Amino acid sequence: MARLEFHPLSELRGEAAAMLAERYARQRVAEPLLPAIDDFEPHVAPDGLVATRGGGAVAYLADEHGELRRPSFAGHAAREPEALRDLWTELATGDRFAITVPATDAELVDTWFRLAFGCQFMWGVQEVKTLEPVDFGGTIRPVDPADVEAIVDLDWVLHNLQKLPPSYSDMPTQTRDEARAEAAELWEAGTTFVTFVAELDGQVVGMILLHPRPTGDLRVPENNIDLSFASTLEANQGRGVGLALFTHAMRWADEQGFRSMTVDWRSVNLSSSRFWPKRGFRTTYYRLYRRVP
Repeated sequence: MARLEFHPLSELRGEAAAMLAERYARQRVAEPLLPAIDDFEPHVAPDGLVATRGGGAVAYLADEHGELRRPSFAGHAAREPEALRDLWTELATGDRFAITVPATDAELVDTWFRLAFGCQFMWGVQEVKTLEPVDFGGTIRPVDPADVEAIVDLDWVLHNLQKLPPSYSDMPTQTRDEARAEAAELWEAGTTFVTFVAELDGQVVGMILLHPRPTGDLRVPENNIDLSFASTLEANQGRGVGLALFTHAMRWADEQGFRSMTVDWRSVNLSSSRFWPKRGFRTTYYRLYRRVP
């Protein structure tokens, strides 16, 4: 068998785009809600390597600079998945790495698993549909500027949960002033965020935030709404607040004519990784992560 040869991705972007098109065709068979793409070359990054064997392209891997490498949804494709391990060996520097892998492509997932990558993050999608309301003993309404302190509290619930095991997030903690300033974006004129809060006995105990995330990548379908944030105060968890917010958001999305809803979650967040698949979201991509000691 001919040996692998490596070439700059910038010189063989057309061949890389053809491999990406083949990979993505398999993805859309498994998940038809993924967006339709006609031209794949613009999705291929300019930097990286292409592996060839006997003159034919067999794999490519994009190279994004920085301590944590995070190639996009189009960051790699392969006719010979094993060649990705050689490409990563050529490109890897530093001690923190991440790769975005199609969840339905078992060969690609296995390739990165055998390079000691583990699952950290997931993206999911499902069709929008009308769901029956859930009675949690309270009411759901649009967010109001008077809710700012409650929103800060709910943001901290999720942020603090991510810092605990098994997630161990190292994201810096916001001050309350920083969180208030961020929350103010929810009701600014022209905002694209749609936010609902759950109120129980006069207290805001949960919230859910929707956002029409921009399309144009290999993840977000046309006519899609993204479920960007959801949180329930710890003392009220287990009472159906989160489920009530989700069914309300889904009914709203259906009334607005959206076709699909996307969401993402940390696979190491036990609550999220159990809640969202139970709500019908199908995993489209994994973010796999490796840190070298």
